[in-house]
Amino acid sequence: MKIAAAYIRVSTDGQLEYSPDSQLKVVRDYAQKNGMLLPESFIFQEEEGISGKQAEKRPAFMRMIGMAKQKPKPFDCILLWKFSRFARSRRDSIVYKTMLRKQLGIDVISVTEQLGDDELSLLLEAVIEAMDEYYSINLAEEVKRGMLEKVSRGEPVTPPAYGYRIQEKRYIPNSETAPVVRWMFEQRAQGISCKEIAQQLNEMGIPTARGLRWEARAVEYLLQNPVYIGKIRWNPHRSSGRTRNTATIHAHRGKP
Repeated sequence: MKIAAAYIRVSTDGQLEYSPDSQLKVVRDYAQKNGMLLPESFIFQEEEGISGKQAEKRPAFMRMIGMAKQKPKPFDCILLWKFSRFARSRRDSIVYKTMLRKQLGIDVISVTEQLGDDELSLLLEAVIEAMDEYYSINLAEEVKRGMLEKVSRGEPVTPPAYGYRIQEKRYIPNSETAPVVRWMFEQRAQGISCKEIAQQLNEMGIPTARGLRWEARAVEYLLQNPVYIGKIRWNPHRSSGRTRNTATIHAHRGKP
């Protein structure tokens, strides 16, 4: 009897896809009908929302690959709901499928896109991979265009800055935190350092928006946020952690 593993992933890109439980049910049914054993310990499931673009950023995927390299091999195949669950990048698909199939003798099977071992099936799988990557790239561009359109109208595209809340696509002062923002600006205008402001906030028991203690860098970042002078800062491009092409657009808001 063949031993199978299962890889389950659900993204948050708005596509119509099965829930993790539904994907697993389809995979289990396939394993049962084909006489395969699917142990619970060989079910690898990502947390919801994990992107399929980069394998290195998928903990469950990398754990599965690490286990697949063990000798003797722990399972004979990896079952997927669709090939798109395995990867959204042709590079990752080629690298990991080649390693699994040719080096480790572990097949990768889509239970809803069943293909054979003939040349036509290889071509169809390559087409599926290309379409999956195109979908991912196109979706990212569509999302970016939609966000840029919102920003150009001064509408928020991120959670509101400290001191504000969002109502009807507008920044509205938050009655609880807006006075804190004013106080911070007043303190800084008097020459009080960001470190001292953070210390005072912590002593007064005032947390950050995330409920954490204030640090000097958090105070400095807040005071440099252009939203407090009526503009939105949005970064449509990021590279290696560095921001490029920062867009600053006038926002619809009230004074904090």
